[in-house]
Amino acid sequence: MKLVLAVLLSLSFLVPVSALAGDKIRGEYEVIGDLKKLKGAKSIELQEFFNFSCGHCYRFLETSKGLRSKYKDKLHHKKFPIYWGNQTPYPSMAFYITDGLGMEEKFTQELFDTNFKLNINIFQARVISFLAKDQGIEKEMAAGMTSAKIKAKVQNCLDLAKKYNANETPTLIINGVLKVTPSMSKGDVDKMTENLDLIFQDVLSYN
Repeated sequence: MKLVLAVLLSLSFLVPVSALAGDKIRGEYEVIGDLKKLKGAKSIELQEFFNFSCGHCYRFLETSKGLRSKYKDKLHHKKFPIYWGNQTPYPSMAFYITDGLGMEEKFTQELFDTNFKLNINIFQARVISFLAKDQGIEKEMAAGMTSAKIKAKVQNCLDLAKKYNANETPTLIINGVLKVTPSMSKGDVDKMTENLDLIFQDVLSYN
């Protein structure tokens, strides 16, 4: 019996570290899909549901840059703007209009800065129009605001948010299997970003 135990113990040291790491994904998250889908993942598909009036989202706009820089083409970060209650869809529509013009990142930053630094209500149509004029895209913005295609994209965001029960922002979905929110890191976005980094590492080595 002792001999058998000794053999088993010696064999345990031969198990690759990657295999041991693949047994469990570290970090704080909610499992919303089949973990088997993460086996052998070559990239991270990150879906972010955010709101332009959300302070956590504003901070993540900055901290997520580090994740994109670290993981490069292994991280596919797709954003979905959503809105609540009495808020209007105008910022969400502006997101997709500027995305089509190759200006989404710049205009998104402008919207967040206008809301948080200038304390101006960006859910007003005239504010969106003013910012668009400042960027030289006033005509494109006006046309996009009447586009059925743009409206459909915004509605799709709301439908997906409902599907994933995204009742806080940002809500982050990883490869359709794991869900991460700021509350899991006690509202600390920097810690949430560190948590995502840890999860990404393990997902990419999940065997």
